[in-house]
Amino acid sequence: MYKGIDVSDNQGVINWVKVKEAGCQFAILRSVRRSGKADYQFAANVAGCITNGIPIEVYKYMYALTPTQAAEEARQVVALLRSYGLTCRVWIDVEDKSLRTLSRGVLTGLIQTEADVLTGAGLEYGIYTGKSFYEEKVFDTTAFFCPMWIARYPHSNYFSLADNPPADSYKPVTMQQLFGWQYTSRGRVDGINGVVDLDVCYVPFWTRSEPQENTEHKYIYVNSVADTWTQEEAVKAHERFAAVGINTVVHKVEIKA
Repeated sequence: MYKGIDVSDNQGVINWVKVKEAGCQFAILRSVRRSGKADYQFAANVAGCITNGIPIEVYKYMYALTPTQAAEEARQVVALLRSYGLTCRVWIDVEDKSLRTLSRGVLTGLIQTEADVLTGAGLEYGIYTGKSFYEEKVFDTTAFFCPMWIARYPHSNYFSLADNPPADSYKPVTMQQLFGWQYTSRGRVDGINGVVDLDVCYVPFWTRSEPQENTEHKYIYVNSVADTWTQEEAVKAHERFAAVGINTVVHKVEIKA
């Protein structure tokens, strides 16, 4: 289990040195605003995470009500990531109340449109949504075999990264792989003014950035062997690294008491 945060310019300027020292193991950053422009703190947040060795992925809050709008939202994210030389998973954030005005089939199709644009650009995607959206099947959850990141807030008290999340009995249940659980919006983390969403994820978390124009630097974040516990996870990690030209070997390790 890994502890992390998801942030946007709503958190203002973040001191990523302090965030790292507080125990943050990953960050999911808002990519593009409704206007189509990058999140106002995106550049600073990317730089802060890379400098401090915090793996990142991004999310896009979905507003699209038509296929054209859905495709454009995804293209905006692709363009932003390419401009920063980032290759990472994109989370399609399905929670806006306006999406409930659509039929289940239409909304499912819009999510798939965004997913198709992302995968066509060589990016992985996942779906973020709330427990009610998922359980009420506001979209056809069976149509997607991507990781799910689910919000469920069982308690109203404040949490720090040092705290354990609520008991596993509150953890969301999905038919797909549960990537992570956003368990509170009332997190307190050194380096961030005000409250912030706290998350735990249950699978290896990685990001890769290419050299920026006119620089000679390349950054890559990898997980130790100990971060992979099942054959399925090991093979998946091997495939993901192979896709970006990194050769790995899957080992079977016997552990004896």
